[in-house]
This record gives sequence, C-alpha cells and structure tokens, in this order.
Amino acid sequence: MTKLHPLRFALSFMLASVLTLTLVVAASAPALATERAKLRAFLEITGFDVAIESLQQGAMAGPGLAGEAPDQFGSEWVRLAKEIFDPDEMINRALDMMEAIMPEDLVDHGAAFYASDLGQRLVAVENESQMVDDEVKYPEAEAIVSELIDDNSPRLQMFRDMSDAIGGIDNSVRSVIEIQVRYFMAAMAAGSIEGDLSEEDLRGMLASQADDIRQNVELYSMLGSAYTYRDLSDEDLAEYVSALQDPKMRQVYEILNAIQFEIMAERYERLAAALADLAPQQDI
Repeated sequence: MTKLHPLRFALSFMLASVLTLTLVVAASAPALATERAKLRAFLEITGFDVAIESLQQGAMAGPGLAGEAPDQFGSEWVRLAKEIFDPDEMINRALDMMEAIMPEDLVDHGAAFYASDLGQRLVAVENESQMVDDEVKYPEAEAIVSELIDDNSPRLQMFRDMSDAIGGIDNSVRSVIEIQVRYFMAAMAAGSIEGDLSEEDLRGMLASQADDIRQNVELYSMLGSAYTYRDLSDEDLAEYVSALQDPKMRQVYEILNAIQFEIMAERYERLAAALADLAPQQDI
C-alpha cells in the first residue's frame, strides 16, 4: 500500500468508470470545466497536492502492490520509481483531468470548507501525518486505538463514518486489486516478470485474497485516522463527518478518488514495463 492517508483519499476503482464516462461527457460540455489556476489553488487548499506528491514516496519505499519487485531490483527500483512518479508530472496529470471534468460549483464547495478554520487545521494534520514514518506512526496509533476502545469512544464510529462518506472500504479493496491487475499484466506483457496468467486467472487469484486485503485496509484506515486526528476534539470530528456526508462533498471525493486511482494505476503500469530493461540485483 502507499503511504497516502488511508482514510482521506481512499482509492476507488468503481469511480474510475465514473471518471472515464465524465471525460467523454466533458469533451462536449466545456462550460463545466474550471480554469487551471483555480484548480491549482484548490489542490493546495485541500491538501490533495500533497496526497498526489506522496505517491512517489510510497512507490520508492516498495509498496506491497508491486510484489517482490522492489527487493529484486534494489536501488534501480528506487531510481525508476522516483523518475516515473515525478510529483510535477502527476500534479499536471491531475490538473488535466480536473480541468476536463471538475464542475466549478464542486470546486467552490470543496474549497470553501477546506479554506475554513477547521478545514485548514484538518489539512495541516493530514499533510503532517503523511510525512511521518510508519515505524513511528503506527505503534503510537495502536496505543491510541486501544485507549479509544477501552473508553468506548465515539471517535471510532466517526472514523468509520468518515471512511464510508468518501468511498468506503469495499471500494478501496477493489481499487487495490485493480491496480495490482494492471501492474502485473503490464509486467508480464513487457517480460518484466515471468508468468503467463490470463487476466481472468489473475483477477481470480487476487479476489481470493480480498478478505485479507479488506482487513488490512480497515486496520490501517482506523490506525491512520486515530493518529492523524489525535489532537482534534470530538466536536471537530463530528463537524468533519457532517461536511464529508454532504452530497456535494461526496461528489468532490468521487472525482478526486477517481483521479488519484487513474494516476496511480498509470504510473504502476509504466513502472512495470520499465522493469524489463533492468537486471535483478544479487547480494554478493
């Protein structure tokens, strides 16, 4: 998995089809598009720029999405991941898609909330959380969650409600599987890895692991939320849940999730193909 905050910008495979359809519609309805400068400001206000840029950090660390490849290719994997997950390129790709499909009223709605006092405090803690090493974050998060369970805290349900409002666990699981399918199919086509599995067989194999993936997504979503929002009050969290459940905000996240999914999938496909030109590194 990437080091993206697992709750706020949960990936959504099902929403990728929404993106594809909307791109077609937007081509015949340019009036819906929002000017690029305003979209760039939106990325900064909401913190979505940091979420996109941090895809590079996750890829360089060798996420589980890529199987054993990071260990096999060592420093060459890191070099390729840094090059292919170039932050400026990914931001421009996000802007291209947003420019085509993001209605201005949704941009205004999302920006208005995240520009508020609470919104900016949320962005600050979410951006900060993404920069903390997992070895530091998750042990502390486990202690926080344990205490919340002992106290029967309402925050636990708030975290679940937040996740549901922006796509839910099931969509995240489907997204993980879909990105793995695209990565491994691209790798096999390029000869980067050995194997002759059909796409149907690969999907079946990954689907058999869905329960384990779901447990991991649920666990790290809860841990990430507990750590990220540890200094916010229950009242702040309740207001955040309400904002995320607003129908317009749900639409904002549908588009952002779909864009993030497509950027991530495209980059892993490119990375898989590029591995064909590398030789696995051997320990001496």
